Amino acid sequence: MDVGSMVNQGLIGMQRSQTEMTRSAEQIAQASAMPAVPEAPGGDTPRSLNLVEPMLNIQAQQQVFDSSARVVETADEALGQLIDLRA
Repeated sequence: MDVGSMVNQGLIGMQRSQTEMTRSAEQIAQASAMPAVPEAPGGDTPRSLNLVEPMLNIQAQQQVFDSSARVVETADEALGQLIDLRA
């Protein structure tokens, strides 16, 4: 794998995780705007449980983002070493 494709893959991972975090944040904002209601006998979920999945997704996507950023950093370091060798 060349350095350019490493950078591209890292950036793609960062963009995808950022999109997912934004989507989860929107879900949290929407759930927070709804009035709190207790669990209904029909099995409806209370608002607090509607927040759990998006919050967990944000945590997971933060790890994906950080890992993708490390890929970009590693590619940058490798490129710097290649440039130093050529100089």
